[in-house]
Amino acid sequence: VGPGHLVVMARMLSYAAIGAALLPLVIDEAHSRGNFVPLASQALMIATQLEGALAMGMHNSVVCSEDVPHFAGSVERAELERSYLGPALYDGMLALCAAWPRGPVDPDLHAPLRSDVPALLLSGAADPVTPPAYAAVAAAGFTRHLHLVLPGQGHGQTGFACVQRLLREFIRAGDVAGLDPGCIGDIRPMPFFLSFTGPEP
Repeated sequence: VGPGHLVVMARMLSYAAIGAALLPLVIDEAHSRGNFVPLASQALMIATQLEGALAMGMHNSVVCSEDVPHFAGSVERAELERSYLGPALYDGMLALCAAWPRGPVDPDLHAPLRSDVPALLLSGAADPVTPPAYAAVAAAGFTRHLHLVLPGQGHGQTGFACVQRLLREFIRAGDVAGLDPGCIGDIRPMPFFLSFTGPEP
């Protein structure tokens, strides 16, 4: 386990509320107590899960065709150096995409979407990769939309019973009108783990 594993672990744990709640304890355990076992265990577990969970060829084809050409060269190196994770992910993506084949991309791919189709947009307030501001920009292009922000949550919102109910109702009705999102306010951020027995009660 090396620095690259630490970067991946920190990034991936921050995607989900339970991972983000565990992250400070894992880092503190390594830094303050010299116990790298929890950090290494999380890094190896995440690496193993990613191998089977993502079609990396497809991921690379999409990212290298649609994303990297759009932002490459516009990122301030000094800002990357000051960030928590540093430039490793960015540099790795540029190196990968320099060799990876690219597919054709429509010239208007990044143009704002405009539609009258009803849209239900879900965001996690603590999403490190697609923050609520991104959904707010997308929502502006839909004449009928509802944007819900789940407090303290990360990336991926469909695990909550409240959200599942709203999705069923949205699909059944084909519209956001009449949806009652009040249950979103009952969702709470995951408390931080203060020990490996879990958060304080």
